[in-house]
Amino acid sequence: MTQVRAPRPIVPPRFFVTVALPFAIPALVTLALVFTVGEGWPRNIPPGSGLKLAGFFVTALTGLLVWRIATRKLADIRVRKVAALLCGLTGLMGWPVWSVGVLPSINGSVLGEPQTVSMVLERTETTTVSRSNGLNHWAHLAPQNADAPVGAGRYFIPEGIYQDWNSRRPRSVSLTTAKGLLGAQVVTAFE
Repeated sequence: MTQVRAPRPIVPPRFFVTVALPFAIPALVTLALVFTVGEGWPRNIPPGSGLKLAGFFVTALTGLLVWRIATRKLADIRVRKVAALLCGLTGLMGWPVWSVGVLPSINGSVLGEPQTVSMVLERTETTTVSRSNGLNHWAHLAPQNADAPVGAGRYFIPEGIYQDWNSRRPRSVSLTTAKGLLGAQVVTAFE
């Protein structure tokens, strides 16, 4: 008895470009936001108020839609499985782009009522910007009240605030927050 080999699957030339779209789409949307909005919308999200889960759902939806588009005219189950795998992998590469690029910007496009929150300044620190001599400035803050809308953690702060807090060494500082369009808190000011 001889074994019959299945014919080698043939995919259209656009197939591999299409299955890369779950990564390319959030990258292109991020670039569009950079060029159109820039720093116009606040996007500084405090620790514990992130959009990772929302980013995962958008990633899954993007991957599923791209998979449907890539395989709509392909009947070979092997090609459909490979497309699902590739869409999943490129979607996972796009997850951080959605979570820290696109969604925080969209979240900051519409803000609710601002609130001032008293925080305890535990310490400040700097880190080097990747592939640069520039510095990122951080403050480790903890809320003074348990019912504060933001949690304890490391907050990204402007250099001027970093210099001021390091020279004065205040025990307590204030920050202004507001709920964004997607439900995550946004830090709009430090005092």
